[in-house]
Amino acid sequence: MSTNQRSLQDSEDTKYKSIVFDLDDTLLDTSGLLVPMASMKACKAMIDVGLNCTFEDCMKMRHQLAADQSHTEIFTKIVDHFGCPLPGKAIHDALEVFYNPAIPENLPLMPGAIENLIHLGKNYSIFLVTMGSESAQRNKIRALKIEKFFKKIYILNGFIGEKKQIAFSDILNIQKHSPLQLLSIGNRLSSEIRDAKRIGSETCYFAHGEHVGEMALYPEDHPDFTIFHHKDLIRTCGL
Repeated sequence: MSTNQRSLQDSEDTKYKSIVFDLDDTLLDTSGLLVPMASMKACKAMIDVGLNCTFEDCMKMRHQLAADQSHTEIFTKIVDHFGCPLPGKAIHDALEVFYNPAIPENLPLMPGAIENLIHLGKNYSIFLVTMGSESAQRNKIRALKIEKFFKKIYILNGFIGEKKQIAFSDILNIQKHSPLQLLSIGNRLSSEIRDAKRIGSETCYFAHGEHVGEMALYPEDHPDFTIFHHKDLIRTCGL
């Protein structure tokens, strides 16, 4: 193969065919709309079983830890820091109410998201890959009225160690194209960015929500693109 032919082949191989969106703080402003109430209920649940601190101190520590840690880690650290006679129950109850919030019948997409889904759906296979409670995530998707945009929806359970890499690998198997032809878009360096880079795909970091400020811990945590608003997605990523 000549150099020109190889360059052409490389160009064709890196053209995206599949676009993968995260849900929370990527399509839905979860930090703004759902997290405040869920956080208050989680702190109340821990205090109800004996967490040795005020409601205000619990909320303050949760907020301080939120940027770069999962809530399993956050609630565990809160219990370890303040002490509780029933630590296991406190953590369990906090996670239960936090990841199963009351979901309104209707939720708004983030500004520009619907335009991107409509536009990208004309040229790419669109997938949704999210993590959390199956019922809560299904309710969010239903309230947003977005199921019709996706070729397939994946809801993964982080509590049993599932990673988004599972879904990305399945998408590649379904689509029968190279990893470089998949673009993962999301707000967590430690999840949709890291997991996609580890299978050789490209990534777009959507810098939004309470996890902004998360530190890159591995080389794979550095995205190919960074955006702050949906209006910048298509231009920045060359879509």
